[in-house]
Amino acid sequence: MKIKVIIAVFFLYGALASARDRVSDIEFYGYKGIDIEALRKALPVHAGDKYFAETDQQIRRAVKRATGHEPTYVGAVCCDEQGDNVLFIGLAGGSSKSFAYNPEPKGMLQLSAKIMALDRQLQAAVEAAVRKGGDGAQEDDSNGYALFKDPAAHTMQLAMRDYALQHQDELLRVLKSSSDSEQRAIAANALGYAQQSPEQIAALVWAIRDSDETVRNNATRALAVLASSSAEVVKQIPVEPIIAMIHSGVWTDRNKASMLLSAMTDARDPKLLEQLKTQALDALIEMATWRYASHAFFAKIILARIAGVPEERLIQAATGPAQAILDELNH
Repeated sequence: MKIKVIIAVFFLYGALASARDRVSDIEFYGYKGIDIEALRKALPVHAGDKYFAETDQQIRRAVKRATGHEPTYVGAVCCDEQGDNVLFIGLAGGSSKSFAYNPEPKGMLQLSAKIMALDRQLQAAVEAAVRKGGDGAQEDDSNGYALFKDPAAHTMQLAMRDYALQHQDELLRVLKSSSDSEQRAIAANALGYAQQSPEQIAALVWAIRDSDETVRNNATRALAVLASSSAEVVKQIPVEPIIAMIHSGVWTDRNKASMLLSAMTDARDPKLLEQLKTQALDALIEMATWRYASHAFFAKIILARIAGVPEERLIQAATGPAQAILDELNH
């Protein structure tokens, strides 16, 4: 079953700017071996509190005092239904592992002014569609590239597609060689709209280990969209770096790795599901038990498939309580 992606919060470059400065909830990951409830009480901010610019640093100091280790990530992700932030805190517990990055490129290659302007226009159109609400942010990935239902965003995405089809070599060179992480991030996004090819997929797989968080985010999301459209694409994506990524201390890595794995498990390949069960279960369970549904969704999909939940019940399981899936997993 192909899952239609409905974007509620974030799209290409992570979270949208916050509509309000309030913390609606606090979620953790990487916490194996750490007393989460004791840590929660030790934090200087709690659900319902205001969120200020200095809040992140206050949290970092509190986590270091309570656990003896710096947090791997502290960040507010916008937004819940009321426009408030969900605060994510990554911890250096037993379910967090280092994620090796590629060497930073040293080249001076630059994208054209045309694609830079097109990218800005696309981001503005996507953000407007998300903020507008309704069904405009529904996304069709069936062609192997993202298309919003919103007319303005849809038009800009098709323009990105046209550019990528004509300039794939430029995008490949910049993604692999440019020392400018913004250039690489835009190239990774645009490459997802290019002609599907082994070269395209290999370049995006390489970029999921980029040293820059946004480049990794864009490359992994592009692969997830490609994988959701074609079983042949899935065969070209090695699962080992994605499993490593889902244990990363960085929230966007885990978020996009779960999106990609949900697409890769669509065919329910027994070998892949067993590999995820033995190598990624702790990270997936942490994510599946996050209380905000859209953040937990993809991890629930993966766990439900590992547990053998039939496809016709998959969406019901993924939008219901995580404990129901965990119970099936333990049977």
